[in-house]
Amino acid sequence: MTRRTRAVLISSASLTAGAALGAWLLKRWGYPVRAVEREVARAPRPPVTPSATDTPGLQPEAEGVGPRFHRRYQVDVEHATKSPAELVACIGADIQAYVPDEIAVFKKSKGAEGALAVGDEYDIQIRSPWDGPVRVVEAAPTRFTLATLQGHMEAGQIRFQAAEHPAAPGALRFSIESWARSRDGAVDFVYDELGLAKKAQQAMWTFFCERVADDCGGQKMAEVQVLTEREADPDDPEDDG
Repeated sequence: MTRRTRAVLISSASLTAGAALGAWLLKRWGYPVRAVEREVARAPRPPVTPSATDTPGLQPEAEGVGPRFHRRYQVDVEHATKSPAELVACIGADIQAYVPDEIAVFKKSKGAEGALAVGDEYDIQIRSPWDGPVRVVEAAPTRFTLATLQGHMEAGQIRFQAAEHPAAPGALRFSIESWARSRDGAVDFVYDELGLAKKAQQAMWTFFCERVADDCGGQKMAEVQVLTEREADPDDPEDDG
C-alpha cells in the first residue's frame, strides 16, 4: 500500500466518522423536512464574483472535484417579530447562536466582533467533514455570502438571506443556499458516494433554520424545505457528449 493510498484511506475514515456523527444528530433532533433531490444538466453557479483584491486565498468552485451541488434550505415564518434586515443583523452579530455546538464552532479570525462586513473571516471548527476557513465576500442588509478559503473541505460559496414572504403578508422567508464541489476525492467519496456528509450538512443547516424560526417568533408555515441539485461530474468521461 502506497503512502498516498494510506493517506486517502485515513482521510476517508476520519471524514466518515465525522459525517456519521452529523447524521446521528439529524436523527436525534428529528426535525421534519420536505426534501427534494434531483439530477440536473447544469447546476447554478456561485452568485458572487469577488474583486481582485478579495481573491487571494480563496478556494473557488472551479478548484473542486466531483459533481457540482446546489443546495437550498428554506423556512417560512408567519407573524415574524423581526424584519429581514433585523434578522440578518442578528445573525451577523452572533452566528454561533444559530449553529449546533455539537457540530460546529464559528470563530472569527478577522474583523470586528458583533458585526459582519466584507473581508471578515471565520475559522469553522466542525466535527463533520466541513472544517475550514471562510471569508465574507458579500454583505448587504438582508443577505451575506461566505466563500471558502484554501484548506476548506468544500470549494464554493454559501449565502444566507432573509426576505418578506412573496405570497403571505407579514411573513418572513429565510434561506441558506450553497454552490459547491468537494475539495478532493476523499470528501467527494463521503459526500456523494456514501451520502453521510450530505446528511451531516443537512443536520447543521436545518438546525440553523429552526433556530431562525424560533428567533423570529411567530410560527413556521411548514417544515424546512431542502432542495438538492446534483450536476454530473464534469471530469467523468461517461458524461462527455
